[in-house]
Amino acid sequence: MKRTSPLAVWQSCAFASLWSLVLAIRSTASPSPLQGVERAGTSEHELTVAEEAQEKDSYAIYSMLLRTELGPTWKIKTWTINRETQTFPSLGPGPHYIRQCLSISRTQEGIYAPLIDDYLAKNNGKHPLKRQFDLPRYELVDFGRTPATSSSSFPASVILEVSAVGFSRDRTRALVYVGHHCGGLCGGGRYHVLVKADSEWQVDREYRGMSCLWAS
Repeated sequence: MKRTSPLAVWQSCAFASLWSLVLAIRSTASPSPLQGVERAGTSEHELTVAEEAQEKDSYAIYSMLLRTELGPTWKIKTWTINRETQTFPSLGPGPHYIRQCLSISRTQEGIYAPLIDDYLAKNNGKHPLKRQFDLPRYELVDFGRTPATSSSSFPASVILEVSAVGFSRDRTRALVYVGHHCGGLCGGGRYHVLVKADSEWQVDREYRGMSCLWAS
């Protein structure tokens, strides 16, 4: 019977331990493809189902309102849109105060106050817009840059702007600002209060509060 020396046994165990350590280090430093997929699936930038639904509704609202922001006399062929969201401008020395602009009766406060709260939360800063508008032809530009092509038959190009959309908790009502700038003292904008009925967004005729608009 062949005998194994104690030194050979020690060397074999030491080699096995060292190899296990190398495997452990490689496993820690280089995650498997499956681990990478799992992390990608839980990325903090991935939208939830509810967020995807809100985003879809937002661009449906934008597309509907931008089509009617200017009358047919403007002969809009290309919608030129500010690539970042914008809110109602401050026209006085102080900041614009939306709760004075959209004053709500006490009987409707429970319906529309949460809507305004969500609008304010969504517009706490500017957000980049995506190319998800349902318009025949449009371009996203930095505000103040003259577009390469004129968007209307008028000498001045029209640049449109939209805010982030605020929603009610059940996502059946929406609040958004839409405006336009057409050079010099030409421009305007206002709030829109909308309701979803039969899967379509339309003017909320139940809203009995005040609103604001600006024009120059």
